[in-house]
Order: sequence, then structure tokens, then C-alpha cells
Amino acid sequence: MSSTGTNDGSLVYSELDTQHVIHLSSVERCMPRAYIRVCLAYRVADSQVLSGALEKLNTFVRRTIDAKPYLSGYVVPVQHQLANPDGLEVRFSNRDFIDYPPVNVRHLTTKEMPYSYDELSNLGLPPSTIRPELVSALPEGTDEERAPAFRVQANVIDGGIIVSIYLHHCISDGTGLGLLATGKVLNDDFTFERHLPAVTLPQTVPTLTSRLAAFANQKSIVRKELSWSSPNSVPDRHLHYKFVTSATCVPLPINSPGRGCIVSIPRDHVESLQKRVRAEIADIQQKDGVESSEDCTISKTDVLQTLLWHHMTRARIPSLQDIYAVTKSKLLTPVSIRDKLKRKLPEGYFGAAIDFAWTEFPLKHLSMSDITSLAKTAYSIHGSIGRVDESYVRQVIALVHSSKGQIDVRDLLASNMNRLTGADMYITSWSRLGLYETTLDMGLGKPDWVRKPWSKDPGSCIILPLDDNKSYWEIVVQMTENDMSRLLADPEFMRYVERVID
Repeated sequence: MSSTGTNDGSLVYSELDTQHVIHLSSVERCMPRAYIRVCLAYRVADSQVLSGALEKLNTFVRRTIDAKPYLSGYVVPVQHQLANPDGLEVRFSNRDFIDYPPVNVRHLTTKEMPYSYDELSNLGLPPSTIRPELVSALPEGTDEERAPAFRVQANVIDGGIIVSIYLHHCISDGTGLGLLATGKVLNDDFTFERHLPAVTLPQTVPTLTSRLAAFANQKSIVRKELSWSSPNSVPDRHLHYKFVTSATCVPLPINSPGRGCIVSIPRDHVESLQKRVRAEIADIQQKDGVESSEDCTISKTDVLQTLLWHHMTRARIPSLQDIYAVTKSKLLTPVSIRDKLKRKLPEGYFGAAIDFAWTEFPLKHLSMSDITSLAKTAYSIHGSIGRVDESYVRQVIALVHSSKGQIDVRDLLASNMNRLTGADMYITSWSRLGLYETTLDMGLGKPDWVRKPWSKDPGSCIILPLDDNKSYWEIVVQMTENDMSRLLADPEFMRYVERVID
């Protein structure tokens, strides 16, 4: 049965299982096989408002799928590509697109959630109350063979709703999550139009199948910008990686279980520290006879990363085992590379486009908290982020191309740090994602809280989005229980902290 065009560009029954493929970029192949996860909390007045909000949420999600059809599909290994067995692609069928499931709604029982929304809000929505097994649309890790690209779950409690959004990290990143949640993907330059405007016959209208195929091909072409490497580049990055055939034999440390919490740091504390750091850098430069205005660009997130890295490292030092002879700590900072290339990616680029900056200091330096030590660290972090440029990024892509299936490039960030037996860590910032502007078109206004489902992943931090209605920064801090106890007992660190939310 052959396909026929109709006024709305629809398809015939025999085309339902037609597959469309988007080839992911070399950069996306280096992403962790996991989901970017976020929870958005909204107050709901009554059951009638809830019913309407859930209906509008489904409409928002459907419009999102219509705008980005491949979100209805699955991340799968590249088929028939023996040279790169770790290659990935997105596959979605007409049926996946048309029959994308509605938002899963879960009504949490009082046993599962012993707090009302108002009580949770007064507590600051503690991460421990939104455990993954309760609120998750999908598991944290992904199925290597067939992982859904995108799912949403609405978790209903007394007086409110917590919406969890899960987005596969190999097809997008934090910036993409912000574009999706705020609805910007509905109107960008790469929006798919599911319903074509009515035309007068006998004008030929392309079928939905042909338009989806063209859309998928376009997405593959756009991603090629992050898939070529320069043969003339001189490598100066010391990238670490694992071999596909190597056995994992690193012994796990004997330590306490993980603990994850949120620390609130008032904005004026951060601004005050930022001013002191800038002034100290200026003094150091003056003493060294350096004329530079670069100190003026030290950002608040540079300062927050410095504060966290110093004090978390000091808390972790007693747990380091002598057998591993750890003397240094690396800080890896994920950086969006959309504007780091000579041919900048489009502003609305939705794919995964991040690399990581690398900063390293001796433990002795990081154990100190005087302003001179903090200023040197902030200056170094800022410089490391600034060095992420075209050449820097292309070296990662070159590594992917040279792997020929022998190098495991999955989650390259994790391969370049040691959080198990060492003192390395990473800090990612969601501060600019605009998630506190996210209404999901539910008619409930903006969220009261933006959270990540509870996680206890030692050595990682997330600077949460800024809320204009709050006078503080919030940071997800994850450490072992013993290390966290030392951190929260550190008077110099706690001088900056207004509140700890477990």
C-alpha cells in the first residue's frame, strides 16, 4: 500500500512503523549514559484546578513532541557500524511520534509522602522527600540497548504537584533542558510543524513520513559541526580514557554511605566574597607588575565553585586512604560550547554541546581558606573555563575518531576524574537555565522550588537555578556521610551558609 498526501500531511496505516534516524555527534557520544533529571514543584488550590493543570501539562508535552519529534524515540546503538561499537543514534517511528504516551500521573499516598505541599514548602522541599523511586519518570541510568529519550511524570500530593522531567544526556544537556522546560523549543529555528496549513487541491502536500524523514536528516546535518576534527591541531590536553577491553578493577573505598543535601548561601555573602576575591587578585597582579582587568570578570559562580571546592576538599582529606597517595584534587567544570567555536552553534541548539574545564591544585592549598588562597583558586578556575575554545573541543572529537572501538569514550568526564579513591570532583551550574520561569503552560504560575531527585553521588555538586523571589543561592552538595558531617561542622564554611536542607 503506497502513501498518499493529504491536506494535513498525514500518513497511511502501512507507514506507522517507518523508522527515522538521527546520527548523534561525536561530542554526544562522550556524554554519560544517564538522564538529566529535574523536579518542579507547584501549589494547586483544589482538585478541579489539578484536573485542568494535568490536562494542560499533557498538551504542553504533546506540543513539545510535535516540535521535536525525536523526543518520542529511543537512544540506541548505531546499527551495522562495527568500527565504532559505542556509537549512538536516535531512532523513532511514525508510531512513536503519533502514539507518544500521556504524562504518567502518580498520586503519592500519605505513607509515601507524609507531608502536605505547604509542609514540604516550609521545609524547603528536602531532596530526601523526592526519592527517585517515588517521583522518577525513568530510572537514573539508561538501557544501553534502547533508552527512551524523554519522559515526564506528574506526582500529586495534598495541595500540590511535583513534575519530574527526564531527558537523555546523550541528546541534550543542561542548556537543552532549560530550552525544553521553558517552552523555547516550541518556537526555535528547528521546530517541526506537525500540522500544515490547509491548502487548496490539487496542490501536492508532502506526507508526514517524508517530512519527518527530512527533519531527522536535517538534525543529523546540524550535529556534524560537533563531529569533525582538524588534522593540523596540536594536542595539548591530557585526556584520560578507558579501553573497552580493560577490566574494571579499581577497589572501592571503605567509607560511609553517600549523603545529598542542599545548602542555601545568601546572595550578599557571595557578592561580598566576590568583591574580596577581585580586590585580592588585583593586589596580587599589582605586586607581580601585571596590568590586567581580567579580575573584573571573576563571576559569582567562579566564587561559589572556589568556596565549595576548598571546603569540601578539606572535609574529604581525612577519608583519603594512604595506600592511594592522593596529593592533588581536580575540579572539572562542565562548560557549554555553543559559543566557543569559530562557527558558533545556533542559539537554540538543542543537542548536547558541552566540554569540561580542568583545574588542579595540591590538597595543601585547597585545605586553606584565607582570601589569598581563595583568590588564586578563583582566578585559576576562571582561566580554565576561558581556555575551552575551538582547539580544546576538537581534541575530544579527535579522540572519538581515533578510538576505532578500542577506547571507551562514554562519560569522558567521569574517566578524567577519580571520586572513588581520590579527591576529584565536579560542579555544574544550572543558574542560567531559567527554570524558575517554567510554567509548563499549566496555569499554576511559576514553580516554588526547582530540585533534582534525591541523589547521593559523592564529589558532585549542582548550583541550582536562581529564583528572583529568593535572596540566596542553593547548591546540591553530595558527599559521603562522614565527609558531609565534617563539612557541616566546619565553622568557616558554615559562616556562609544560611540553611541546610536534607
